[in-house]
Amino acid sequence: MNANLRPRLFCLLSLCLVLLSFAASPALAQVSKSAQAPPSSTSNIEVENWAKPQPGWLYVLDPKPDAGGPGGRVWLLDPEAAKVMGSVRTGDNADFALSPDGTRLYLASITEGDSSELAVIDTAQGVVLQRSAIEDREVANVLPSFSTMAVSGDGSVLRILLDTPKSADADSFLLATFDTRTGSFLPRTVHLGNCGPGRFISHQTADQFEFLCPRTNRIRLIRVDADSKELQNQDVVPPWERRIGVAEAIEPPGTQDIAIIRGDGAVLKMNVATQGFNEALAHFDLPNRVPPAAWPISPDGSRVYLGYNRDYDHNYENRFYLDYGRPPNLRPDNATAGEFRVLDTSSWQKLGTIKTTMQFWSAVTGNDGAILYAMAPQKHTILVIDTVKMRQVRVLKVGGAPTLALVAP
Repeated sequence: MNANLRPRLFCLLSLCLVLLSFAASPALAQVSKSAQAPPSSTSNIEVENWAKPQPGWLYVLDPKPDAGGPGGRVWLLDPEAAKVMGSVRTGDNADFALSPDGTRLYLASITEGDSSELAVIDTAQGVVLQRSAIEDREVANVLPSFSTMAVSGDGSVLRILLDTPKSADADSFLLATFDTRTGSFLPRTVHLGNCGPGRFISHQTADQFEFLCPRTNRIRLIRVDADSKELQNQDVVPPWERRIGVAEAIEPPGTQDIAIIRGDGAVLKMNVATQGFNEALAHFDLPNRVPPAAWPISPDGSRVYLGYNRDYDHNYENRFYLDYGRPPNLRPDNATAGEFRVLDTSSWQKLGTIKTTMQFWSAVTGNDGAILYAMAPQKHTILVIDTVKMRQVRVLKVGGAPTLALVAP
């Protein structure tokens, strides 16, 4: 080769490489964009803005952010600064769950008919990593009192309650299992029969959990294998009438028992091994009632904060839970609480009462247990309560109807 041509050929080759790199840039950008799982034609879950959550920030479920408008929101709230740091647009009847390490937010909402979308959101980046379809997810046309989704304590599975009607007047409730490691649903489901819109009592591991069924007033003790095949699915019938209901059920630390708080405030303990019930640890407290909800316990498990309702219609006292419609434990939007009773979970003695300036719907505790956040959807407000002083210290105005909240670990 002519020596004078070599420099020209080298320059030409370098120019071609530069042009090729520019040509490749759009393709690389497209790969990055697709990794964020852009909304499909039927998707309505979209991250609108985001900041990396800090420990103690709140994920707030708001089913009615716009007066009369469709869809909902999840607000990312810095409660110390009283500032919204992010938002996710959802469809109707949204529900959510958070992984134990806080890195993944699982968000479901209706797309059309009985179909829902499940979105897996990277909480650090605020991007949707994956979208999946769910059929027959349990939803209600009232404000949710608790989530019907739960991540196991080891973070390996997400379970979602389904309602698959067998006929016009008969339902069949199931639990679908989403493997968080593979990003796929397991083919097997857990059968709950005519359970109603129940909730998880405890779900510390992927293979064993307890579930509360409000329609049948029963507790399900469930054990499954790695494929979600049922190894145990046992009904336990509490020794009281269904009309009394169950307000909350928890597993106090250091025990193998489940403490059940009835709708009338009485507390009984059930031994998981024998399925036997002991004498009442706390007696009923009429005419007050405890609305069904996921009432919070302190991070160390030593206290439970129960919302009490004094203003319900006493003419229906003997049908307190059944009067909430079919199935029971679906609360009408005006079935709020007006004060907290604080109970010690070892002695079940009352430690105090916390009065609030407005009625509230649900509550969560902060990571250190020093703060209690109570949702007041009818007032577009979150109440901030000092659990040491046992008094409300301020309010936060958030969205249209803040209903449920999760705390970033």
